[in-house]
Amino acid sequence: MAKRNGSSTLSENVRNKLQSDILTGQYEPGSPLKVSELAKGFEVSVAVVREALTRLATQGLVQQNPNHGFSVKTASEEELNNIIQARLINESEALRLSIAYGDLTWESNVIAVHHKLSQTAEYKEVNKKVIVREEWSEIHRLFHYELIAACPNPVLLGICSNLWDLSEFYRHCSPPQQQVRDGLSEHKALADAVLSRDGERATQIFRAHIQLTAEVLFDKQ
Repeated sequence: MAKRNGSSTLSENVRNKLQSDILTGQYEPGSPLKVSELAKGFEVSVAVVREALTRLATQGLVQQNPNHGFSVKTASEEELNNIIQARLINESEALRLSIAYGDLTWESNVIAVHHKLSQTAEYKEVNKKVIVREEWSEIHRLFHYELIAACPNPVLLGICSNLWDLSEFYRHCSPPQQQVRDGLSEHKALADAVLSRDGERATQIFRAHIQLTAEVLFDKQ
C-alpha cells in the first residue's frame, strides 16, 4: 500500500476536525465555510482545506455550490426521513449479521462500551443552555457501532457509518431530548437482546429505538 503524502494527511486532519465541529453543532446549518479563513485557522494551504471540504461534500455533510463556495448542509425533514429509512434497512441487517457472526471478544466489547455509556452523563449546561456532551456523543456512537462491528460485510458497515454521521447532524440540529425518552432503558434492552443472541428481538428493539428518535427529531424540526 502506498504511503500517504503530507498534503493528504493534513487534509484528513482538517476533514476530521471539521466533521467533528459540524456534527457537534459548532456550525449552524447553512453557514458558509470560507476556504481562505479555514486555511488561516488551520495553518494549512487553501488546497488542503478545499480537498477536506470536497470530501465532506461527498459524505453529505457539506454543500458545494459552484458560485458560492462551501457551506454546512441545511436541515430537511424529507432528507431526515430518508436517512432514518435507510438506517432501518441497512443497520438492521448489519445488526442481524453481527449477532450471527460475533465472538466472545465482540460480546465483551459490547458489554464494556454499554457500561461506559450507562455511566456517562448525556447533557451539560453551557451559558444557561442545555446541550449534549461531546463525550457522551462519542461513546453513544461507539456503542451503536460495536453492536454491528461483527458484521462481516465492510461495505455495509461503511454505509451504516455514513448514515450515522448524517443522522447525528440532525440530532445536534434539534433541541435536547431530556425527559422525552428513557435512553438508558432503551440502550440496556438493546444490549441485552444482542448479548442473548436473539436477532429477531434485537432488530425489533433497534427499529423501535430508531423510529422513536425519528419521531422526536421530526417533532423538533
